[in-house]
Amino acid sequence: MTDSSVPAARRRTKPFSARAVTLIAGKNPRQQRGNGAEAGLGQGMEMALTLAVFFGLGWLIDGWLGTRPAFMIALTVFAVVGQSVRMWIEYDARMKRLEAERKAATSSHQTAKPQVSPENGQL
Repeated sequence: MTDSSVPAARRRTKPFSARAVTLIAGKNPRQQRGNGAEAGLGQGMEMALTLAVFFGLGWLIDGWLGTRPAFMIALTVFAVVGQSVRMWIEYDARMKRLEAERKAATSSHQTAKPQVSPENGQL
């Protein structure tokens, strides 16, 4: 059931692959920062399912049009390229975020210099 008080445009739904990983692994690997194995399992499963779906669609289209194996190959290559680009974009964004966190952590221990006040004469 969905919450009817939230407009449909603002509802965030999880993609099928994320729901499948949640069912299999028992938790959402993207919400856990510390465990890279679960995130890798999720990405691998997502890639395998996507390839299987696109290969199956290509097989069905080829059977319908009699052009075997043109669409199977084309849609499989399309899925591989698309998944690779998506993984590269996610990796790049994650690395930029981690670099920003590292930079913030290295400068967070440095505090502003206290000003000299005429009352106490100290720094």
